[in-house]
Amino acid sequence: MHQGETAVSFQDGLNRMPHQGAMRLIKRVVIATDTHIHCVASDHNVNDYPLRLNGTLFSVTLVELGAQAAAVHTSLYNIANNHTGLLIGLKKVEFTKNVVGETSQNLDIYADQIHFDADVALYSFCVRSEEQEIVKGQAMLQMKVENE
Repeated sequence: MHQGETAVSFQDGLNRMPHQGAMRLIKRVVIATDTHIHCVASDHNVNDYPLRLNGTLFSVTLVELGAQAAAVHTSLYNIANNHTGLLIGLKKVEFTKNVVGETSQNLDIYADQIHFDADVALYSFCVRSEEQEIVKGQAMLQMKVENE
C-alpha cells in the first residue's frame, strides 16, 4: 500500500463499521488521507434520526459522529489490522450551541489522527453545518481487530 492509498474502498470502509442500519451515521466519505478524513453524516433532519431525543438534536450527541469518522479512518487504512474502535474517552470538547436546528445543509465531520498504536487511537474531530462549527474535541478509541 502506497502513502495515501486506502486498504479498502470508501464504501467498504463504511461497511466494515460495527454500526449498521440507522446507527451508521456516516453517509459517505468525501476524502481521506493517511491522517485525515472528511465525511458527510446521514440526514439529521428526519424525525427518527437515532441521536434525537423527543425530536430534539442536542449538540452533545454529535460526538458520536466524530467517533464514527475516526473508526472509518482506521478501517480505510487497515491501521494495524484494526477495523473497529470503542469510544473510551473524550477530551477538550467544545460546543458553539446546545441544539442543532433544522437545516437543509449536511453535517460535515472532519477527523485528524493524533496518535495510533495497536491498542489506542486518538483523533481530533469537528462537526460543522453551513460552515459553522457545532462541536469539536478529541476522541480516544480502544482498537479491536476485526476477528476478536
